[in-house]
Amino acid sequence: MIKNEKQYRIIKGKLKKFNQALDLIKKADNNGIHPLLIKAQIDSIESQIEEFKHDISEYENLKTGKVTRFITSIDDLSKGIINSRIARGYNHEELGRKLGVSAQQIQKYEAENYLNTSLKKLVEIISILDVDAETEFNLEEKNIHPEVHFLIPDGYNAELIQNKITNRGTTVEICI
Repeated sequence: MIKNEKQYRIIKGKLKKFNQALDLIKKADNNGIHPLLIKAQIDSIESQIEEFKHDISEYENLKTGKVTRFITSIDDLSKGIINSRIARGYNHEELGRKLGVSAQQIQKYEAENYLNTSLKKLVEIISILDVDAETEFNLEEKNIHPEVHFLIPDGYNAELIQNKITNRGTTVEICI
């Protein structure tokens, strides 16, 4: 998650470097290197590029006002507050001034994901950001064993693996 303009510039720079690295790997003479190693390296870089693109897009959409509503869990309340700050166009200094604290204090709150911030202070910040924050308490039992999806390499007994995992209480979908 990009939290400020400095991080935005850094991630854009990293995206450019990762794209260059990907181009180099794809154009390189990879004789003598196992194709699976090359594929793993390419997949890894492409995955990181997609994450950078997602973070950049999310930040740009917040900054330009394209996002006006987002849902987050209480476990990720900090993301909602940070996204609201960005969407409102406040930097750390502006929010700090409105809150009566330093920009460094806002940076500290965000670095700690607001975990050490009092509820009273969180309510004050949400009020300053002028957002309608809703809270829902769902009393249904949480899914203790989430569904898991993964691929089984050729040569392995997928049915045996599926039975062993299912016997441990996890739902598994095997893709061959």
